[in-house]
Amino acid sequence: MTMGSGAEAPATDRADVERKSEIVRVLVEVANIADAVVAQVLGEFGVPASVAGTLWALAPGTEPPTMRDVAARLRCDPSTVSLAADKLQSMGLVARQPHPADGRKRTLALTEHGHELWEALRTRLHASGLFTGLDAQEQNTLLALLTKMQNPQRPRL
Repeated sequence: MTMGSGAEAPATDRADVERKSEIVRVLVEVANIADAVVAQVLGEFGVPASVAGTLWALAPGTEPPTMRDVAARLRCDPSTVSLAADKLQSMGLVARQPHPADGRKRTLALTEHGHELWEALRTRLHASGLFTGLDAQEQNTLLALLTKMQNPQRPRL
């Protein structure tokens, strides 16, 4: 059965739609709070907010990604990542390095100064109170749920 314009969705479908829109609204509000903290720290390091996504893709403790990998993760054009990498490299935060298995590729790795910035971000986000209402188990559950939502196997828009 198809619904014409103006037709009401069944109550269960409507409740599902409302719940999901509320989840997105809250996610956006929480992201805005986190973005404000991140923007403040980046500003203290003289780093433009436009490169924040690239920095997040270079998490310490992970294998340095290629710029193409970063672009895929951020769902943007590789040239955008290249411009961000240029800015970050000129500020001494990242270094382009040869890929360990494929010399034709270059990876992005945090420098010592880049690691200092990451540590400042971690410390400030921890101190921000963003997670005050969640105990460690709830934080782990939230991380698991958000990671599940991030699954690249879901349909793309």
